[in-house]
Amino acid sequence: MTKNRLETFTDGVLAIVLTILVLELHLPNTDHSLNALIALAPQFFAYIFSFILISTMWVNHHYLFLKVASITNITLWLNINLLFWSSILPATTAWVGSDINAHVPATLYAVNIVCYNVSFGLLREHISRHANLIKSRTSLEWLSLAINLLSLAITLWWPPFVFIGLISNVLLWTFPHFITHEK
Repeated sequence: MTKNRLETFTDGVLAIVLTILVLELHLPNTDHSLNALIALAPQFFAYIFSFILISTMWVNHHYLFLKVASITNITLWLNINLLFWSSILPATTAWVGSDINAHVPATLYAVNIVCYNVSFGLLREHISRHANLIKSRTSLEWLSLAINLLSLAITLWWPPFVFIGLISNVLLWTFPHFITHEK
């Protein structure tokens, strides 16, 4: 398989995931007041956080595959694993957005993010080994996992913390591209 085919498939799946993510937002049909809109704020913020998470992953996926010449079977399956955890995000996002103080939805959302983080780390590790790339992001990968695991632990006690952990992680993966001006 060519690299372009894998990237095109990934782009398509992520576009569908982002579309499903927005379709989970339901504006009120009968109440057109500002209070009705304010009541939707948790769902909207959950949507924003997940949209930014997926967008950040897409950008990092792009940078990861820049120097890849060929795709192995393992690369395919690791990428599909990443897409699997991405595809679950609309469901866990909608559920946590329905009540950001509920423990089970927030914990499931945090577990989804940890699994997403681990699967990206496995893909990055495989690509780095297979393509003989410098493992410049290994420390970021470990820090990211630590943030997500800490976020999961704190979320068990205080559910809204899942979003603080997510913001921290997104910043961790976004800043290096701005600082280094990677092309």
